[in-house]
Amino acid sequence: MAYHADTTSSNNIWFLDSGCSNHMTGIKSLFTELDESYKLKVRLGDDKQMQVEGKGTVAINNGHGNVKLLYSVYFIPHLSQNLLSVGQLMASGYSILFDDVSCVIRDKKSDQIIVDVRMTPNKLFPLEVSSVESHALVVKENRESTLWHLRYGHLNVKGLKLLSQKEMVFGLPKIESLDQCEGCIYGKQCKRPFPTGKSRRASSCLEIIHADLCGPMQTKSFGGSRYFLLFTDDYIRMSWVYFLQFKSETFENFKKFKAHVEKQSGKCIKVLHLDRGGEFLSHEFIQFCEEQGLHRELTVPSTPEQNGIAERKNRTVVEMARSMLKAKGLPNNLWAEGVSLLSTC
Repeated sequence: MAYHADTTSSNNIWFLDSGCSNHMTGIKSLFTELDESYKLKVRLGDDKQMQVEGKGTVAINNGHGNVKLLYSVYFIPHLSQNLLSVGQLMASGYSILFDDVSCVIRDKKSDQIIVDVRMTPNKLFPLEVSSVESHALVVKENRESTLWHLRYGHLNVKGLKLLSQKEMVFGLPKIESLDQCEGCIYGKQCKRPFPTGKSRRASSCLEIIHADLCGPMQTKSFGGSRYFLLFTDDYIRMSWVYFLQFKSETFENFKKFKAHVEKQSGKCIKVLHLDRGGEFLSHEFIQFCEEQGLHRELTVPSTPEQNGIAERKNRTVVEMARSMLKAKGLPNNLWAEGVSLLSTC
């Protein structure tokens, strides 16, 4: 790599280098943290070896108030230029695009442009930055309420007010309302409750059938089964259970169930409400439903709440069967007998 003299202070210039394995600098004052016990020899492009006298963190500012930390930066006292390793930047979560006469560095997570480095006439990419003093890295908060919110690990405002009102903490001031905290939004957000009472209900038997496969169980049943297939009628909430050794038996058992309930009731199954388990998405299962005029309602991926009737029934049956076995000291391989007894409850 060849360098061209510049009037700008070399302290504030970092050259993007695709052949450099690590960020390197020879200026000790740039480090906010430095481990001088780290020793290593590095080989430069001219095959010359140089001694690394430490490794640490450097804080830089691109001039737009955007402070970034460079980790694992080598301190090489006799190095004349500051080098930014393209490979290390990519490994740290940045995407780098060399195009025309510029180099664009983006943050992969936010897709935000960090900096756009222009190419010089001598084909180099110098990034001019301003160094950041160590005190600039300290978070300062003028509002005492927010400061105590941060000190107590982002404790909610009700908790802080309780501590203040009951004088449980010495020196805690009167807590006022808090501004919106980005850290709390990111760290505490959760999924909103799934709406209840919004689903469509059947008006007659076999209009909607809910189905779900439960298993594999840790213990085989007395008959060698590891799964049970549960069908629940949406209108009368009656259930039918089938025990399976393998998931691949789902389709055959569904055909048995369909023939049985339709023959006994004189009605036809209209809608089959299912999750997206592979046992319900096989080609033969889909083809059979199309031939029989069955409408399949599939849940959104990773949303078991949409199959709530089947999921709730499964959980109730399994918990009751497990409790019965434990209360009477019966072996676990009798779980199918318990499920069979309770599935129609």
